[in-house]
Amino acid sequence: MKKTTLEQKNWIKKLNIKVRKSHSKKDRTIRLISHSKKRIEFNKKLSLFHGNERTKIIKVLRSLSKNTYNQLYLDFRKLELIEPLTALHIVHVLNKYEDLDIRFKSRHSQSIVPRAVFTLLGLDRVLGLSKITKNKHIEIVDNWHMFSGNNCDLPEDMQSHILMIYQKFTDQNIPFKLVTAINEAINNVIQHAYMKSSDPDFQKWYALTRIDEKCIVVVVSDLGVTIPETAPLSILEVLQGKANKVKEGILGADLASLKDHSDSKLIQLATNLDTTRTKEKGRGKGFNDILDLVRRTNEFPEIKQVHTSVLSKSGSYLLQSNSDGSAKELSLNKNFDDFESKIEGTVISWVIRLV
Repeated sequence: MKKTTLEQKNWIKKLNIKVRKSHSKKDRTIRLISHSKKRIEFNKKLSLFHGNERTKIIKVLRSLSKNTYNQLYLDFRKLELIEPLTALHIVHVLNKYEDLDIRFKSRHSQSIVPRAVFTLLGLDRVLGLSKITKNKHIEIVDNWHMFSGNNCDLPEDMQSHILMIYQKFTDQNIPFKLVTAINEAINNVIQHAYMKSSDPDFQKWYALTRIDEKCIVVVVSDLGVTIPETAPLSILEVLQGKANKVKEGILGADLASLKDHSDSKLIQLATNLDTTRTKEKGRGKGFNDILDLVRRTNEFPEIKQVHTSVLSKSGSYLLQSNSDGSAKELSLNKNFDDFESKIEGTVISWVIRLV
């Protein structure tokens, strides 16, 4: 092996100095930007399920309507994972304000996964981040697909995509329940969530899916009227004609104090009532079928576990199947307490883990 000549050593030395200067200048620029703005530093997981991170996310999203987003500096350096339900909600809210041509000042994650997710969901431009090249994508990100619409009709590419769910099961009752739930969720968005919305010009829904050998994930988002806002009236309508003792047993309180329930408790009550606001025959069947799937997982040999998650306003509701066939009903806070911060609209996710 040839020895490095003096000329080569000097060239390497100059190159190293040049690189250090370049990095130093870049760091100084980032420090200046971050010092002149309110810095929001995100931790390893971007999630609306965790109080501290949820507060940060909602603060960023609220800056859009307040037109104060240019006062923020978003630091994603520590970020490693983005929770799917959270990712879709962020995309949805940002899309609502796309006419403002918003550009945040941000610093990218050091991890490949969130960088790929930002590119996949088209968040690079609005967050002021560089795109990641296709060959750097990883399989878990490439399996995700996002769809959107403004009416009850599913886009053709989404119809073709969800047909893949049927190919995963021998028992066709399982995919039928899930696809019915997807259709019903989108119908409810258009016919109910946006019916009384304060912004009638925006009636867009979003869906995010992942279908692979290990699991099926579906997330549906809307920015309309929340479940806790409509639940009291819906519950009262359903219970009309029932005996008072039955009413009190279901509600756990006098009907007059129904509105005093937490958002999480109202989501739980609304979810467990076999009905919808319209009283139409068959309405609510899709979502109830999914809940039934959670509660009877052990009766379906092709399924290992099923989770349902609902976030709406300040509330949360989760129904998770156990290995023994039972189901666990809970919220993200103890005793169905609420988060301090509120999201706009409702996000629902279903996760089916396959054997």
